Amino acid sequence: MGMQTKAVRWAVVAVATALLAACGSSSVPDVTAPGGGGDAGVKTFRICPGATAREEILTAFFDAREGDTIEFCAGTFEMTTGLILNGKRGITVRGAGMNQTILNFRNSDSAEGINAVHADGLVLEGFTVEDTPGNGIRVFRSEYITMRDVRARWRDSEGRDETDEGYEVSPENGAYGLYPVETRHVLMEDCEAHGASDAGIYVGQTSDVLVRNCYATYNVAGFEFENTFRAVFEDNVATKNTGGFLVFDLPDLRQYGAKNIVRRNKSYDNNTDNFAPIGNIVGLTPRGTGMLILATDQLEIHDNEIYDNDTTGIAIVNFGLASPEYPDLRYDFFPEGLYIHHNVFRNNGGNPQEPDPARGEASLLPLLLRIKNLGRSAHIVWDGAEDAPNDCTSIPKDGDGVPLTEPNAHYPHEEQGGRTDERGRPNVTREDQDPECKWNAWKFDDEGELNKPENWLCIAETNEFVSGGSVLGTLTTPFLRANITSSDPATLIVDLLRPASTDLAPHRCELPAHPEPVLDLPYEPDPDSAGARPDPAAVAAACSKGRAGHVNMDAVLHYNCPRLADYGLFTDPADPRSGPSGQGMPFELNSALFSDYAKKYRFLFVPDGTQAVYRDHDDGVTATLDFPVGTVIAKTFSFPVEDDSGAPLSEDIVETRLLIKRQTEEGVNWVGLPYIWKTADDGSRYAELAVAGGNKAVEYDYADPDDEVRTTDGQPVRYRGSVANYGIPAALNCLTCHADENREAGSAPIGPKPRFLNRTNVFADVGEMNQLDYMQMKGLLSGLPGIGVERSPKWNVAGSSGELPESPADVHARMRAYLEVNCAHCHHPQGGGSNSGLYLDAYRRVDQRYGICKKPVAAGRGSGGLQYDIVPGASTDSILYFRTASDQPGVRMPPLARTVVHGEAVNLIARWIDEALPELSDQIDNEEVCSGGGGLLGGLSKLDVPAELQPLFAMAGLLSPDQRRVIEARPASAD
Repeated sequence: MGMQTKAVRWAVVAVATALLAACGSSSVPDVTAPGGGGDAGVKTFRICPGATAREEILTAFFDAREGDTIEFCAGTFEMTTGLILNGKRGITVRGAGMNQTILNFRNSDSAEGINAVHADGLVLEGFTVEDTPGNGIRVFRSEYITMRDVRARWRDSEGRDETDEGYEVSPENGAYGLYPVETRHVLMEDCEAHGASDAGIYVGQTSDVLVRNCYATYNVAGFEFENTFRAVFEDNVATKNTGGFLVFDLPDLRQYGAKNIVRRNKSYDNNTDNFAPIGNIVGLTPRGTGMLILATDQLEIHDNEIYDNDTTGIAIVNFGLASPEYPDLRYDFFPEGLYIHHNVFRNNGGNPQEPDPARGEASLLPLLLRIKNLGRSAHIVWDGAEDAPNDCTSIPKDGDGVPLTEPNAHYPHEEQGGRTDERGRPNVTREDQDPECKWNAWKFDDEGELNKPENWLCIAETNEFVSGGSVLGTLTTPFLRANITSSDPATLIVDLLRPASTDLAPHRCELPAHPEPVLDLPYEPDPDSAGARPDPAAVAAACSKGRAGHVNMDAVLHYNCPRLADYGLFTDPADPRSGPSGQGMPFELNSALFSDYAKKYRFLFVPDGTQAVYRDHDDGVTATLDFPVGTVIAKTFSFPVEDDSGAPLSEDIVETRLLIKRQTEEGVNWVGLPYIWKTADDGSRYAELAVAGGNKAVEYDYADPDDEVRTTDGQPVRYRGSVANYGIPAALNCLTCHADENREAGSAPIGPKPRFLNRTNVFADVGEMNQLDYMQMKGLLSGLPGIGVERSPKWNVAGSSGELPESPADVHARMRAYLEVNCAHCHHPQGGGSNSGLYLDAYRRVDQRYGICKKPVAAGRGSGGLQYDIVPGASTDSILYFRTASDQPGVRMPPLARTVVHGEAVNLIARWIDEALPELSDQIDNEEVCSGGGGLLGGLSKLDVPAELQPLFAMAGLLSPDQRRVIEARPASAD
């Protein structure tokens, strides 16, 4: 997206945010400063603990516009839901200090404590976020971010914090503490993180970062840079973590890292046992690691103190130790261009972690390193893996098909420092084409030798190595080239017999200093850019014109009315289930989002004299019909109770959500508004705008309204149960799912794609008819093709795919439809879940990026201790099944819109993984990556371990059950 386009998008969102403030529902005290348009200038929303604090907080996060401050008093705030800032620039969230203002999320229904998306210029300072089910503070796809004097932490089961004696870590803690991802221009200073089950202070897929004067304890990784460019850790302290500082590059992400600096930090006593859920990449970190470097390039480590870490000071490894078969052809496995100088290493390696097969590489590597180093540890350990020339001659190409070694102004790759770096490495990004092969010719000279020192490991004589503290510690060598380079069985058997080296002479080289990050801070808010806050009198005048049966287009186009009836969308203002006004029409979807078994009534309102325009997946995987300005999509959620014959007994109509397409001076914008149904004193029903959302206990007992949805014995499927805490989203929550880079600005619709609308429905004027044909007949749709209209199956109707009912192909097609409508709005390259690298759009090849044998990236405890997203033939080994079968915040997927398990879908997921995928080898790829479990332990399990190594491996418990059985069955003479 170009800078001008992005600026327009921001302005549209900002204007819409200002319009949202017209609801008039905020009771938050504020201090208004001069400036800005409308009836008020910038505001400070001041919130203190009390009975109304929750509503005040959510309203403030909803109402705030550019230049405003949300200010918390000292005290503890018990939060029952997460806080979202989406599409708001220049907001400051401030507390009285990290030890004074505490936001506690132990009872929250959301994964994150604070989740900020498209929040340029955000300042967070002076408070603590604690006990979140998932991440503490996540900032996503934003620029010019400041976090100062902010802490994320998890208390233990006894309520102890990181300063208390006996504090215990837990894999149930959230994954990340402070978590900027896919961001730009980030300053984090004087911050803390404690107890994260992945990384305490983490920056991922981000460019231009400075993290300084921060403190991290009791995390698996104290600090982590992942796929970062031009990022600096300086003057930080990491202690009591599993690993102090991690700098990683991982595959299949938005960008790959380079030109990072780790300087003047202290990393000591990082000897906490690894408590990351099994399956997360950080779970590979051995206890007692000062720094761990994985696959990243151009890293400078200098003037650090690294001491009293039990296993090693710095470990440098390539990705082949974790997954040698990993198929990302953009990704470079090898850490190259590393420069380590002027550091002090003291007393590292005195008590290396012992093997534990349950922890895999996290426990196996220290043993193998000691074997290779004749029983000694080392301050700096390099696995010794070097890349080699290959036969690939196809240079990676950008989205226009232009090789990255050639200029293209359309894809400048500015965020990664250009299309190639000074070494000739192509800076591939998500927008580029998938390569044909892994091109690495840029690394080698004409004789095929690695270009040095720019693609080498340089360790200067200026480092100081001091050993001691234990018998083993006194034997610690400054350096070890271990020559354990891959967990591929054939390579591993050779590596185990190949001698290591402690010779530093080949590494006595220097590399140029890296450029400093470009922060461009402080960000200067422009309150006038957000548009005027609407005049309350104008809002009241427009909304008061609403009449039943007549769409109030003035209100629709401009204002958020306090009551649903103000828009005149239904002939009966007390019943949103039928009788749409004007050109309104009901519609259904072939496969729909699950929402705690709510029954849904959907209506589309297109302004008189206008038409929607046909668009399908050729216009983008997220493309819906192109709706005109003034379109309203209304969706009502209810919970019916019927008797055994299907006759209605009652129906609890809970909420109606609107998506409205409006025109602003800067462009179109979709606004999402939730209305909660209430009963007046006289017994009449009305729906009121609920800025802060809400919760309700509900019960249901009804048959699926689609008669085609049947049990295996042909009976209607019936849903019975209750939801203790059905969640009605706050207004800004709509943006969490509905906003991304591929859609129109704001809360753009997800469901009305031609493939989901292509089905019959019953209409009051014509009876049963295909919905798209009906829209065309009524003049509501143009451009409908005469043939070839795409169609998605009904996920819960066998045979609706056109394949033999319940065949592997039928189950596969239906499951893909379910995953698209429930997951792909986030899990696609431009969606909110893009940082996971898991993409579930329906027209994608089912391969590693679709989850087949894909390792988790940011799952935290959501991994369930599992290795891969989808393991064909093994649903119980698959993270996707685990997360969809969970109802726990921080684990369940989707994370919003449901609190109970969708049992029927989970059963189909299990059948799809267990039965269908193994039968569809011609339709899926990369399933071989799952074999052997991955990593060194997986490689060892496939080896015929040499006789001379068997006793050592047996003592360490590292032989697989199959290996032990084979060895035990051998004749004594064979040993």
